[in-house]
Amino acid sequence: MSKILLPLRVLEDESISPGLIDLLAPADVVVLGYYRVPDQTPPGAAREQFGDRAQSRLDDVAAALRDAGATVEARMVFTGEVEQTIARTAAEADADAVVHPGSAMQVEDVLVPLVGRPDLAAVAEFVASLVAERDIDVTTFALDDDLTAADVTAALADAGVDADQLTAADGPGGGPVEAIASVAAEYDAIVMGEPEPSLTEWVFGELEDRVATESLGPVFVVRARE
Repeated sequence: MSKILLPLRVLEDESISPGLIDLLAPADVVVLGYYRVPDQTPPGAAREQFGDRAQSRLDDVAAALRDAGATVEARMVFTGEVEQTIARTAAEADADAVVHPGSAMQVEDVLVPLVGRPDLAAVAEFVASLVAERDIDVTTFALDDDLTAADVTAALADAGVDADQLTAADGPGGGPVEAIASVAAEYDAIVMGEPEPSLTEWVFGELEDRVATESLGPVFVVRARE
């Protein structure tokens, strides 16, 4: 069973879609409800003002996941350092992956883009766990000079997953973020390995903006292991 960290902006009514609930049903999920505290506002004051409403929303999300069959731990944080809090929580929970919730009514195909020399075995194992016993198509997309789609497909095959291949030549030009965002718009969910320099800079920085722009589904980033 994979362990997945799900950060949610609960006070902004960020929710989880039916497709994501279904994907997370067999997983061990840590739901991290968070509120980004404005500068010069004490976290304690924000918690006192918004704590009950935030906790109620977090409890609703946790209940929906439990009803679907997931094992759920819920945490609520008020912090001015969201990215650091997410990274620290992922490490403390020993999560296999962090998921940006996105939106998907149903997940029928998954794109696995690889860039930045990720741990292929870890990515393949996670994908196998995510799509196990489901009718979900998997497509690999290699974006690193030292990595080919065949390498990714072979790693997935070793984990028991058959996958199609998409080459960089098939996708649009530009950098990795542009290529992933444009190609991924055709898929219901994305699974990628944690690249350098860090998971948070990719998932909650530039890539998050493109995810929102392209209205993509969930983005799972498999954490690097030392």
